[in-house]
Amino acid sequence: MLPTWLYAKSSDSLYVNMFIGSSITVENVAGTDVEMVQATEYPWNGKISITVNPKAEKNFSVRIRVPTRNVSSLYKGTPDANGLTSLAVNGAAVKPVIDKGYAVITRSWKAGDKIEAVLPLKAQRVRAHEKIAANRNRVALRYGPLIYNIEKVDQDITKVLSPASTLTTEWRGDFLGGVMVIKGKFADGSPMLAIPNYARTNRDPAATSETPPAGSQGNRPAPGPVTSIVWIKEA
Repeated sequence: MLPTWLYAKSSDSLYVNMFIGSSITVENVAGTDVEMVQATEYPWNGKISITVNPKAEKNFSVRIRVPTRNVSSLYKGTPDANGLTSLAVNGAAVKPVIDKGYAVITRSWKAGDKIEAVLPLKAQRVRAHEKIAANRNRVALRYGPLIYNIEKVDQDITKVLSPASTLTTEWRGDFLGGVMVIKGKFADGSPMLAIPNYARTNRDPAATSETPPAGSQGNRPAPGPVTSIVWIKEA
């Protein structure tokens, strides 16, 4: 299903929905087949390159999804990381029309035309609405589309994150298969390290206990100790 999620088409438009290194041919866009070759390291890097290769030169629109992180009134991320930092075609900056969440580039496309986009990737604090009691006075961390965890194997996860702490990012190619980490400081000055949520509980055997609880049914494992959290206490 992945190709159908990456791209879509209408009679006169080709939609780019996801940012993944890929090559695909979309049939019958404005009367011609169009090969799309996308190169990117997203979500670690916001640079995206898309080469548009129609079989015949044709006029149509390429519509590139513009990410909007704050889509719920229940959660808000700061600093702002919405929209596009820049967009260019064949090296020339363009100011596209934004229509229904897509940046629209309409022109006569020929093989080899290249779109270059940059998405703003920043370490963000995400706060929940005050009526969500479980997350009150807590903050989650996000980088691009990824939510982050802090883990007991790296620090005391009961500590309080200072709201004044500057959040920085660092690429760690030799860590958890290669991830961007978020670094900061707790209120007591000790270092904080956050990893992507998908990579959680891979380094602490206690986090993956397989001993079933007394009286449990089937082979469902017992819940282990809390060693990894998303919502961090904030001073």
